[in-house]
Amino acid sequence: AAAMAGQADVGIVGIGVMGGPLTLNMLDKGLVVGIFDVNPEVTAKFAATHAATYGEGKILAAKTYEEFMTILKKPRKVLVLVPAGKPTDSVIENLMRTMDENDVIVDTGNSHFKDQSKRAEMVEAAGKRFLGMGISGGAEGARK
Repeated sequence: AAAMAGQADVGIVGIGVMGGPLTLNMLDKGLVVGIFDVNPEVTAKFAATHAATYGEGKILAAKTYEEFMTILKKPRKVLVLVPAGKPTDSVIENLMRTMDENDVIVDTGNSHFKDQSKRAEMVEAAGKRFLGMGISGGAEGARK
């Protein structure tokens, strides 16, 4: 992992229905993408499946939040693509714990705006930046 330090242009948490296709979209645009999922098998499998297409060092899979932080360029930009509610809260708490000042968290879930506002206050109070940006279009839209 040390060899991957600070290489990823952007980070994606949640390599599922939306996170996987959005990662591929970013790779198609030439970005180096760091990926993390609460299930490390998901990230490992995703990276292995797509490594041949995009080349060595384009998809950087992390097994822990701490490792995820080391592979991202600073200031870090992380898109959260996990289900709204508790999963999103858990990810944001873990990101806040491991991120530095001025790093950016983008919550792409379809959370209620009041939940988004609370998260924004919490994240910004910790000196980090927060953007609530719900996305739609499903897996197909994430690839466009």
